[in-house]
Amino acid sequence: MQLEKGNLQKILEQELEGKPDSAGRGVWTVDHCKRTANLALQLRQAVGAPEELDDLLYLAGLFHDVSHDSVSRDLHEEAGAKRVCQLLAGKVETALLKQASAIIRVHDDRRQNDGRSTALHLVQDADMLDHFGTLEIWANFGYAALHGESLQNSLDFYQKASEKREHYMQLLHFDAARQELARKLAFEMQFYAYAARESAGGLTD
Repeated sequence: MQLEKGNLQKILEQELEGKPDSAGRGVWTVDHCKRTANLALQLRQAVGAPEELDDLLYLAGLFHDVSHDSVSRDLHEEAGAKRVCQLLAGKVETALLKQASAIIRVHDDRRQNDGRSTALHLVQDADMLDHFGTLEIWANFGYAALHGESLQNSLDFYQKASEKREHYMQLLHFDAARQELARKLAFEMQFYAYAARESAGGLTD
């Protein structure tokens, strides 16, 4: 059974349309899932993993946060593993669906050298990467604008969050992912340094 990506995206969109996630974000989850699926495929190529993993990576990446509208964020993995099976029964090969469900069930359980599958690790790294770079800036500034906060609030949030960056780097499984995260973090640092000068009413040159 051929994986029909367009139809799968429509199913995801219909399931999550109008449903904010546990952090109160609406459009974020659908777009994040699509990007994660594509990032997982790009990482697979970058690390030289077998092409045969592509359908599994795309399916698990696309639906990994399908239950991010759960009341508790801590429950969204188990809920998502069940929901994806309900949504895609008869639309995706049973064996493939079971594999994707298993990845979704533990995708937030990140541990170094855990001996688990390459497919899981690729989805986990793709998921994490999508939270940094331009997307981190967009989410930070979007939250501030929505809640009536100032530019300085966004700068303060970034400074506090940046202290955890090394921890996130250590949770990635592949060198290609670590290199990508390093590029994203360098871009963030440059952007926020520029923003700090503007916020203080200073010249940027």
